[in-house]
Amino acid sequence: MSQFNDPRELRGLKILSEPDTIRNIDKNNWEVKSQSGNGYYHINRFYKDRHAQMRGQAVWSCLCPDHQTRGVICKHIHAVQFSLKLKVEVEADIKSQKIVGVDVSVTCPVCKSENVVKRGVRKTKFGEVQRYGCLDCQHRFIVDKGFSKMKHSPESITLTLDLYFKGLSDRKIVDHLKQFHSVSVVHSTIIRWIHKYLKLLSKYAEKHHAEVGKIWHCDETTVFIKKEGEKKYYQWIWNLMDAKTRYLLACQVTETRFVKDARIPLAKAKEITNVRPNAIVTDGLQAYRQAVKDEFYDMGAQIRNPHIRLKDFETKPNNNILERLNGTFRERTKVVRSFDSSISAEEFAIGMQTYYNYIRPHQGIGGLVPAQLANIPINLTGNRWQTMIELAAK
Repeated sequence: MSQFNDPRELRGLKILSEPDTIRNIDKNNWEVKSQSGNGYYHINRFYKDRHAQMRGQAVWSCLCPDHQTRGVICKHIHAVQFSLKLKVEVEADIKSQKIVGVDVSVTCPVCKSENVVKRGVRKTKFGEVQRYGCLDCQHRFIVDKGFSKMKHSPESITLTLDLYFKGLSDRKIVDHLKQFHSVSVVHSTIIRWIHKYLKLLSKYAEKHHAEVGKIWHCDETTVFIKKEGEKKYYQWIWNLMDAKTRYLLACQVTETRFVKDARIPLAKAKEITNVRPNAIVTDGLQAYRQAVKDEFYDMGAQIRNPHIRLKDFETKPNNNILERLNGTFRERTKVVRSFDSSISAEEFAIGMQTYYNYIRPHQGIGGLVPAQLANIPINLTGNRWQTMIELAAK
């Protein structure tokens, strides 16, 4: 997928980027959804002989008018070919990834020395907590894993965060905790927990490098901010996602949708990945045209400008795989209704980025979370919220 000179290839990529467009019948037959809404077109792959199969020299056919009339590789065949190549790359990544646990090295919080030993345990109502002693400054301490001095258990707190990002209101969370876990908290406590841990996660800089592909999707959605003197004041959340791993590379909040704003998520993704993509797929927003050019145009590259603008295609779906992500954001923002300030909106955006990359399983990548597919070496089994909070607290 390194060249996109043929318009049919671009349209094939557009088909692949949308959900539920390709049905796999068997290893050599597929059905691809018509973008005009006229059902599905049948795709067949066959080999003339065994040697052609070993060399990968397949003959493709499609029942669409473009292929039947002109005998060319149509956009439907390109979509199937792209999906097969993507599947091979994803399976290779899953086999090669090596997951390790979170670093549990302990240092003294006073003198930062690693010359520490265990000094018994401290008994709490949630169980025993390991106590340490520093051999250099004689300070005794316990490791703060993000839940120090909290009156409720880490399980109750992380359950609250999970329910919050799944779209429940704070009052429904209060009822759930009381009804199913016999945990009594008030509405304001839920608000404090959410603010505390969104703030903690917003300060968390990812330690590990995400291995992503070279086809990215960018889109923006609105978030409502309370502003004195105005009934409706919206800001924009820019989301930039890798198509291969579904990893959310950037989630940035801006007040406007100009070129300078569109460049922010692009620059962020370039910084954290050190990758120049082959394609950045966007909708028809004019700001993307110049923003992508400013960040990624390269005279010496095989693809000078990686921008792919989908507005002019004859297809009815309005964008790409980011539409489902925007739906996940709306599930939460329609309950929140509004944020008190742009700062809280930024904390929310970072929290959603953590939730999407590390917590929420994605059916498009076999039920994994994007961080697993991006080869980030964090043990994401069990309580993933607790794992991320412990990392952020360190």
